[in-house]
Amino acid sequence: MHEVKSHQPTGYRCPFCNIVSGGEDEGLIVLRTDTVVAVLALHQQVGNHGALLLFPVSHIESIYSVPELVGAALFTATKRLAIALKEGLSCDGITIRQNNEPAGDQDVWHYHVHVVPRYTHDNYHHEPRFAMPVAERIEYAKKLHRVLAESAA
Repeated sequence: MHEVKSHQPTGYRCPFCNIVSGGEDEGLIVLRTDTVVAVLALHQQVGNHGALLLFPVSHIESIYSVPELVGAALFTATKRLAIALKEGLSCDGITIRQNNEPAGDQDVWHYHVHVVPRYTHDNYHHEPRFAMPVAERIEYAKKLHRVLAESAA
């Protein structure tokens, strides 16, 4: 069995646990179940607005510790979010990314999946990231939340 090493520093204050506990604006939440939460990402890529972060409600540092039932819920939610981005933002495709450990570019020590809208010729890998203002993030979240609610009905 793989030995799981923690990389989070002593006294780490997890931003995703803060969201789960209600420490962030609820308007940023696109999807919430008993198992997972999806929010509009703070950092957006120029030309690819609407990127989402999906993470488990429970604090799980990396893929190595994700229980299978939580993994299944994450996969199901990833698919729902990808479809919502396609329908709500009329994007041409979706990029799904998940990083583990420092060598894998993980920098938040709570397992999470990036679900990013993509467009033909969007130059995604060469455009800068920026911190999107909260009000703008809330507008994207509202739109995607509506799409998800309509698809569940």
